[in-house]
Amino acid sequence: MVQPKQKWTARRIILGAAVFVVIVLGLSLGLSLGLKKHHDDSSLSNSWNDASQFLLSKSFNITREPTTRYYDWTLSQQTIAPDGLERPMLLVNGMFPGPLIEANTGDRIVVKVTNNMVNGTAIHWHGMFQNGTNWMDGTMAITQCAIPPGQSFTYNYTVPNQWGTYWWHAHAQSQYVDGVFGPLVIHSPDEPHLDEYDEDIIMMLSDYYHTDSGSLVAWYMTTESEGVEPVPDNGLINGRNTWDCSLDSQAMFPTGNKCTPGAPMSVFDFKSNTTYRIRVINSGAFADFTFSIDSHNLTLIEADGVDMQPVVIQRFPIHVAQRYSVIVHANQTVDNYWVRATMNTNCFNVDNAALNPNTFAIVRYEGAPITENVTSIDWSESAWNHICVDLTEDMLKPYYSEPAPAADTHVYITSSFQTIEADQINRGYMNSTSWVPLANDATVFQAQRGISKFDATQQIITLNSTGVVEVLINNYDEGSHPFHFHGHMFYVLGWGDGNYVPGKSVINTENPLRRDTSTIPSYGWTLIRFVNDNPGMWAFHCHIEWHMEAGLMVQFESLPDQIKNLQIPSEMTAMCGASK
Repeated sequence: MVQPKQKWTARRIILGAAVFVVIVLGLSLGLSLGLKKHHDDSSLSNSWNDASQFLLSKSFNITREPTTRYYDWTLSQQTIAPDGLERPMLLVNGMFPGPLIEANTGDRIVVKVTNNMVNGTAIHWHGMFQNGTNWMDGTMAITQCAIPPGQSFTYNYTVPNQWGTYWWHAHAQSQYVDGVFGPLVIHSPDEPHLDEYDEDIIMMLSDYYHTDSGSLVAWYMTTESEGVEPVPDNGLINGRNTWDCSLDSQAMFPTGNKCTPGAPMSVFDFKSNTTYRIRVINSGAFADFTFSIDSHNLTLIEADGVDMQPVVIQRFPIHVAQRYSVIVHANQTVDNYWVRATMNTNCFNVDNAALNPNTFAIVRYEGAPITENVTSIDWSESAWNHICVDLTEDMLKPYYSEPAPAADTHVYITSSFQTIEADQINRGYMNSTSWVPLANDATVFQAQRGISKFDATQQIITLNSTGVVEVLINNYDEGSHPFHFHGHMFYVLGWGDGNYVPGKSVINTENPLRRDTSTIPSYGWTLIRFVNDNPGMWAFHCHIEWHMEAGLMVQFESLPDQIKNLQIPSEMTAMCGASK
């Protein structure tokens, strides 16, 4: 069995030569994400980054009285420099990360999206159940066709029965890697931890690439990559970090772009004797982070929109698309302290000489000197072992106890990567199918038309009746995979190495973890259950962007008889004819 790190020696020459291939492919294929190769005439000031939107306002009225919240977004390209190195990015209302959506349980959210990019797009509301509005899930080729360039579409859905920390992002090609994402927070007076904090802060972690994702996908899906994922150049917290400009020539894919040293990091102002809720979101493409704040304990209270029994920790791992909330007490000496988000490089197959895996922001107490020369000390490495899995089950216990219902249906899924002789490209497979998005159609539209035999590139599991579905996922790949299930919260009964053995493998059905994104261990298994009561076509996929682009996606067709009766707006199907 080949260990991931041993691959690097054999592939260094190939990867080095592939730099030229990436540049050529980027020029020809990078347009697939709407990224033009020249610099737009836009300001490179910090106006694209609004730090205030990550500090939730005390004046927001948390109430049971529902309302409608309207947003008007324009997606466009601008050249910005989040870490000092300039590159074209895809922004929403000129912002990176994009605008905050903040609402209460029961509210209706209406977002008009105008696409001023050169290619079609779609916006997914990550973690929203969309019960009865599957066509608003925002998954290109599954629940909608792309919003064409120069056109607008309005998403309109309610949030009747959930609260917590979520996010939104483009679900068209790999556009969110280039900037189309932002936070989504739902409040409720019924939150059990609501009175335990004074201030509410969002920290969005993301790995960051200096090369546009269209070029990286193009390279990844060639024989030159040998299935090795692009490794980030840097990490960001709320869209900011600094970078050593001299490292560009050592990067996995050098850009030669203009770089200005000393880009600012994110700074969070703390007041002594104040208690903060910090909502941590991994909005990246690949990296599993370990999060901590020097000298400050973290009391974990939420995972993926599910309230947790409080547990005190010093650091925690967070894989792509997952969210955690922690309570932090500002009870330390007035000073500056590092916020650390450390990429787990053990999860990478190769090295990027330009990457500093330690991503920083600053907690600055009121009265502390204004400086980025922070001298605080990290927690002991023994506080968390660096393995590519989630927090252990004994740390993640839902606040409201809920046993997993007995299963009515059992589904078995294998996740693997295979090299096909025809083209020698390493693709992801769910069972025997490698997903390829449909052109100018969506599987939910096909299901509504009564189609039951789908294209061979669509791995679709049909669930004809309501009930409880148990899904066993076996991972035959050397990498771990954070799988996200659209439209559902699921029970995580257990996970482990090797193969799941009924009756022998340890599972928990009494009060199991409930969430919407769970990590399948390397060469391991995860067992989940969900209630099948939400009609529609729902994606279940690895949220590592490179893996989804390679085909690691399956769809659950829930209640096909009810799908035929969905009142899908005609403007959605009309977009299919106009999409590119």
